[in-house]
Amino acid sequence: MTERLGAQDRFVMAIARMPGALQERLGDDGAEALVTLFESAREEWTEDVLTTTIDRFERRLTTEISLLRVDVTREVSALRQDFTRAISDTRVDELKWSFLFWVGQVAAMAGLLAFMLRP
Repeated sequence: MTERLGAQDRFVMAIARMPGALQERLGDDGAEALVTLFESAREEWTEDVLTTTIDRFERRLTTEISLLRVDVTREVSALRQDFTRAISDTRVDELKWSFLFWVGQVAAMAGLLAFMLRP
């Protein structure tokens, strides 16, 4: 089970890992100062890397969303054109069949009247 180490625990571990000769040469105060310097540098570096990574991710996300919007707009436009074409074709077919129906009705009525009015 891993637990997050506090700053003091990391500090103690860093001093414990420090080579004895270096710790002896620097002394306790110097070793603590060196570990503190390295820890603060690591925190700054980590923050910089995280900020850079987040910025890159946001730029990439913005680019991808823009491309997606363009693709969706194109597809919707194509779909709209196809739908409009289908509706206009349907209307032309309806007009054609309607005209044929009414011509047939007029011919049938003319034939019926001609038959009824015949002496």
